[in-house]
Amino acid sequence: MKNKIKVVALAIMLCAGSLAYGQQEQKFAQAQKQNAQALRQYTWKSRSQVRKDGDVKSTKIFLTRYASDGTQVQVLLEEDSARLPKFGLRGMIARKKKEEAAQLIEALQKLAKSYGELPPAKMQEFMGRATAKLETNTPQPLLRLEASDVLQPNDSMTVWVDANTRRQRRIEINSSYDAKAVRIVSEFKDLPSGPTYMARSVVDYPHEELTLTVENFDHQHDAQSLRGGGRQQ
Repeated sequence: MKNKIKVVALAIMLCAGSLAYGQQEQKFAQAQKQNAQALRQYTWKSRSQVRKDGDVKSTKIFLTRYASDGTQVQVLLEEDSARLPKFGLRGMIARKKKEEAAQLIEALQKLAKSYGELPPAKMQEFMGRATAKLETNTPQPLLRLEASDVLQPNDSMTVWVDANTRRQRRIEINSSYDAKAVRIVSEFKDLPSGPTYMARSVVDYPHEELTLTVENFDHQHDAQSLRGGGRQQ
């Protein structure tokens, strides 16, 4: 345990000079909170796509924003879904499969959200147990934090954070649903002079050959929207 603490402390020192581990954890949590607050001032579009057996089954585009209570609100703008038989036995089977697929998709989305919105206590626990490694073979030095048993036994979560700004760059999660493997990969970008946002998230459920992809784009600051200002990508 002492050796582990020394390794973690060394990585933190390389990334943040003389900062102690507790200070690093606090700065990361503070940066995340400030970023979340800043993102609430934006409206953007979200593209949600469902692939089954390699084929696109559904594509939806939403207008997304935050409500006053901090929850996300989405308004459907466009939808392109595979046509299903309407009548007879084929129609009944198709509708049943669609309902089952919708339930599975909802469950996978809920699983991904549970990791993306870790309660403060769970995030603190993750930070306290994570192994830290400095990666310098990137345009900016990244701090890689990795821990297991985050929300489920034997799951794992790896977070890449900009070593200087504490902004998230990538998250990889290996978890399970219905005792079957689920892999979640999310990538983050920065708005010009603005907060960090999740640009793309992919949820893979190999057992059903199902892939859910969400892409966020076309961000617009609410104040700019009121003034008729331009959009930010």
